[in-house]
Amino acid sequence: MNNAVVANAIGGLDKILAISRDALWELTRNSFTSGRDDDGPIGGFADPEAALGGSLEELHDVLMVVLEAADLPDTKAALVKKWPEFEKVGLRHFYVDQEFEYCTSDAFDYLDRLIKALRMSVDSDLSSEEAWTLRRLEAMLEDTATLVHRRGKAPRTEKQLRDIMHDYLSAAFPYFRTEPKIGGSIKNFKPDCGIQDVGAAIEFKLAHTKEKAITAFTGVVEDTGGYKGSKDWTRFYAVMYQAEPFIMKSHLQSDLKRIKAATWKAILVNGKTTPRAVNRKFSALAKRNKN
Repeated sequence: MNNAVVANAIGGLDKILAISRDALWELTRNSFTSGRDDDGPIGGFADPEAALGGSLEELHDVLMVVLEAADLPDTKAALVKKWPEFEKVGLRHFYVDQEFEYCTSDAFDYLDRLIKALRMSVDSDLSSEEAWTLRRLEAMLEDTATLVHRRGKAPRTEKQLRDIMHDYLSAAFPYFRTEPKIGGSIKNFKPDCGIQDVGAAIEFKLAHTKEKAITAFTGVVEDTGGYKGSKDWTRFYAVMYQAEPFIMKSHLQSDLKRIKAATWKAILVNGKTTPRAVNRKFSALAKRNKN
């Protein structure tokens, strides 16, 4: 295998894969709501099914070139053999899981696994055990909305969200830690939790509205500066749990790249939330005082 070719191609493959993932998220939202907000269709795609199919087709074409250039004939042959199955049902085709309220695509799942395998194969800094741990961790974080849904109660606060995910993560990882300390010159910083043996720290953010989502991401940007320089915690995940698809994962990743937060990875999930109840008495009093 030509490691240099694969390493150079991973970033581009991830960008195309992100379009497919965003399209599936939007299809999920449309499948379990009316599919519209006050201004029109929810999300950023006029036709998310077309976006899904087009991005998967592009991803296939690019992968064929990359696998050829990377001297991976067996992997390329496996893709060539498997692809007609996906084309037969249609690249726009997706499945709706009514129980856990999410949409998936066989073609997407196949290409996602293939790209993850390519990424792991060129990461020389990770042992096979560390790579497996990180892969399992990222899969669980990507499934945050489904795991929360299984509890049967939509979170109202970030603490409720953290408590649910801490329960799952502590059961899955023996080196799970709550609020690991990252030393700073003036003060210590405490992520929500972390997996110590792979140096992965995690922050959970909850957004009931678009304004809250923007504020939450601003908090992540501030964290990227405070968490620098730790020898024990070197990988960081920002899990944004939003009530609706207010912001896109590709935008989060782009902003993290712009501020050179290379050790951070944004994970964006959409799920039900329980907004805080409005204190009508307080609101009425504030309105009278204003007048």
